[in-house]
Amino acid sequence: MKKLLSIILLTASLFAQANNIFTINPSIHSAGVGNSGIGDFNSKNLFHNPAFVLDESGVTISSVKWLPNLVDDMGYTNLQYNSGKFGVELFYFDYGTQIEANPDGIIVGDFNSSSTRLGVSYGHDLSGWLLGGRLNIYQHNFYESDGSSTNYGLDFGVHKSMIGETGGASFGIVLKDLGGESKFQDVKMSLPMSVGVGIKYSLIKPVFTFNTLLDVKLYEEFSSFGVGTEYIFSNIGLFKLGYYSEPEYEVDYITVGAGIKTSSISIDLAYLFNEESFHNETLMFSFGFNF
Repeated sequence: MKKLLSIILLTASLFAQANNIFTINPSIHSAGVGNSGIGDFNSKNLFHNPAFVLDESGVTISSVKWLPNLVDDMGYTNLQYNSGKFGVELFYFDYGTQIEANPDGIIVGDFNSSSTRLGVSYGHDLSGWLLGGRLNIYQHNFYESDGSSTNYGLDFGVHKSMIGETGGASFGIVLKDLGGESKFQDVKMSLPMSVGVGIKYSLIKPVFTFNTLLDVKLYEEFSSFGVGTEYIFSNIGLFKLGYYSEPEYEVDYITVGAGIKTSSISIDLAYLFNEESFHNETLMFSFGFNF
């Protein structure tokens, strides 16, 4: 009964703060390092910084079962295409099957709910400063009668790298989710506008690269930070460790990750765990290939 009550309260919270679902990081590449990616130039981190659309062209597909220790039918899929100048992302979050009841509390059936974000990005290199912008279209489909809403928003990002042959630092700044309100009948919900700063420090040796990353994001109602380390062996194997926290909501978890990258394909895995958190035992997977 306690687990059922938790699921009901969780679902109600998601519906009440629907737009916050778009703050979930769909990048498995960065999930293993505490969701840190604003300063890490990589097309897989396009969600973090639209300036990364200027990275090499390719396609990435991610699939995650969200909060698996609570429910078995909630999760998201993220599809991303990057041309090296333009980028398109499709994020689809499935809340699973919900129970429908009439005003008297009698169950009359069930329905499916989802949220979708379509993002289109463009970037430009200005004397080593990478600039990027993204137009987002947000769509919620919660229930059949007046349960849909469409909204629009903008993201802007800047990135600068000072990394040389032996290492160095890079940083990024982003302003995300500038836009209007989602409306459900008489209820209005603002987008989770935020400003974020990320830094990356790299140590490069002949047979390995060691990266340290840190992201800090400030929202209107809360803040978040993520920190992580990444070890890359022979530019092929990746091993990651990180920590992520939202102090105001008492959300935090440890992250671990691994990956393989070749000239044509890449595979990323990440695992989130905290025995006292909804996010315990969350396994994440993505597959990509370059053109």
